[in-house]
Amino acid sequence: MRDYKTLYASTFLLTLFYLPQAIADHPQELPDLTVAGRAEGGFKQSHIGPESIPSGYVGASELLRNVPGGNFNFNGAISGQTQYRGLFGTRMNVRVDGAYINSGGPNWMDPPLHYLPKTLVESIEVERGIPSVSSGSSIGGYVQAKTKSSKFTDSANFESQGDIEIGGHTVDDGYNIGGLLGLANNQHRFHFLGSRDEGNDFEFGDGDINGSSYERDNFGAGYGFRTGNNELAVNYRHQDTGPTGTPALPLDIVLFNTELFNAKYNTKVGDVAIDTTLYYTDVVHQMNNFSLRPAPDFFTPPVTGDDRRVIDATSDSIGYSIQATMPFMQGDLRFGFDGNFNDHDAVVSDPDQASFSVTNFNNVESDNYSLFAETEQSLNSRLDLELGLRYTRVTMDADDVSATVTPMGTAGPTAALSSAFNASNREQTDDNIDWVAELDYAVSDHLSVELGAARKTRSPYYVERYLWIPLEVNAGLGDGNVYVGDVNLDPEVSHQLEFGFDLHHHHYYFSPRAFYRLVDDYIQGTASTNASVLTVANLNSDSTPLVFTNVDAELYGFDADWGYAFDNQWRLNGVISYVRGKRRDIDDNLYRIAPLNSRVTLTHERETWSASIEGVFVARQHDISDEIVSNESRTLNGDTPGYMLMNIAAQWRPAKGIFINSGVGNLFDKDYIDHLSGFNRNSASDVPVGSRLPGLGRNLFATLTYQW
Repeated sequence: MRDYKTLYASTFLLTLFYLPQAIADHPQELPDLTVAGRAEGGFKQSHIGPESIPSGYVGASELLRNVPGGNFNFNGAISGQTQYRGLFGTRMNVRVDGAYINSGGPNWMDPPLHYLPKTLVESIEVERGIPSVSSGSSIGGYVQAKTKSSKFTDSANFESQGDIEIGGHTVDDGYNIGGLLGLANNQHRFHFLGSRDEGNDFEFGDGDINGSSYERDNFGAGYGFRTGNNELAVNYRHQDTGPTGTPALPLDIVLFNTELFNAKYNTKVGDVAIDTTLYYTDVVHQMNNFSLRPAPDFFTPPVTGDDRRVIDATSDSIGYSIQATMPFMQGDLRFGFDGNFNDHDAVVSDPDQASFSVTNFNNVESDNYSLFAETEQSLNSRLDLELGLRYTRVTMDADDVSATVTPMGTAGPTAALSSAFNASNREQTDDNIDWVAELDYAVSDHLSVELGAARKTRSPYYVERYLWIPLEVNAGLGDGNVYVGDVNLDPEVSHQLEFGFDLHHHHYYFSPRAFYRLVDDYIQGTASTNASVLTVANLNSDSTPLVFTNVDAELYGFDADWGYAFDNQWRLNGVISYVRGKRRDIDDNLYRIAPLNSRVTLTHERETWSASIEGVFVARQHDISDEIVSNESRTLNGDTPGYMLMNIAAQWRPAKGIFINSGVGNLFDKDYIDHLSGFNRNSASDVPVGSRLPGLGRNLFATLTYQW
């Protein structure tokens, strides 16, 4: 395939050097520059609105690529995991409408943003750098996603409001349709919403990623009421995910039936604002390894046995948050308490053999209780201080497990593992302390500097503690390894330093950050030496099982966003991110860390239309984990090559409320490998088993949106 490096380089050299000179005769007519995805106020939040959504993609997790430090792990069309500065999965604090969503699958086929189709996204906000303690307890980034909702009006007369979006894309012959129908006045608001997503297998330059098709349906309703200082909101959604491929995982989705409910009540008593939230999720999940792929051959001679597998899993969660904000000294004081209570069950069966059964997780409970307080103070006209403290108690437990395993050679070792687990002390309690301290100094009206430090904690996920039999169950790591857990794992403790500045003017901005994170008791798989684990894993064709273990790690790097408006019609903006993740206890690298990457977009905008060209630049990743050796070393001795892509898009507003978006992703249909993609497990695919999933091929897309 033709190499387009020279074309890319020439295009962007002309953009960066020739275009500014060509329009330099209009320096006094530069407009205020606003760019979706940049940090509001310089430091805290990167806001991604609906206009930022790439219409050619299905998953909302992809939007994190627009944020400095952000990225996502591709495991399937609607199973992508958010990543921020090298941390992903359960280390991220991702909330949907303020709720923690308890994943229904032990392999995270349904990460939080799985439950927010892009046609129902109102906004996604990422708190840059160190999240405030009020956002929750987690060592990774904080992402707050909001579902579309009806809005109060200023009149007593009811008014209709809503939107509908219809889109299609060629890379998977897929479509998305969704929208909201609402009725509201100044005291009441009602709405109904729904969506449908469906697509076939994704295409790449040399074929198809077989077993990557998807289908998902959403419907729901909401009501809001306000009077004086009081406001109440109640929302309900039901989501059905049908047969959907997750080619980077050992099984595919058969179904997710999910109920999501949340209620919010906000009021003000004197100078004290009180915000309360109550939420509930209930997930019924089934997955198997034969509906969308050939059933794998687990066993090797002389061991024989059926190898079709079905896992039935359920989870439910109830959570709450009560928060008060009041004036305090030269700023505000915010304090409150929150928590959530989560239950998990999962059973493995064989549809051809009723005697085969493995109770994978039995009534696993994970409960969290937190208290926090934080204050933001203006020490003088230029210096602001934020201080926060959070205490979290995590209690976990699990009931006895059992297995009926008939293949030759597995019954004895499996019984030994279940007996050892049942005899262990499964009731665990963690007392976690988080704190945050940040200084923001305004050097001038156009330059501010920030220095921050924090301690953040994360208790082990239930899979990491209670996975008792070696299975490829690991909250979606997508590395092809089988794991077992350790009930005695300690919480991860992260200490972080951050320095950055925000330089901004009416026609440009530049907001870089440098960070360093030291993580004690980082949880990662290491080689198991347990004889029963080795026997069971080996009989299932994996001779190198891993056990979740506390190790020591560090992550450091930099990221920035920037923009420049040449005049009223032309602007250039971009994002650059780099993170390095290493083990400190041995000479090794962390798994699934994004390489140096950047995105640069040139936009031309008129009154009713705009057009943009985007360059995506990703460096080679050669810092590979040797401990996770079974798959990270399979491609180019573990390395993934760098690549460059070009995307083009246009938006047309032919009439009030009507928006038409269209474009082409991967314009030159370039073959490339994204280092954050999982490894293919589908033997019927054009991608070899064990190879990283390739990036998507050329994608023509179009979306029609009508808002009123």
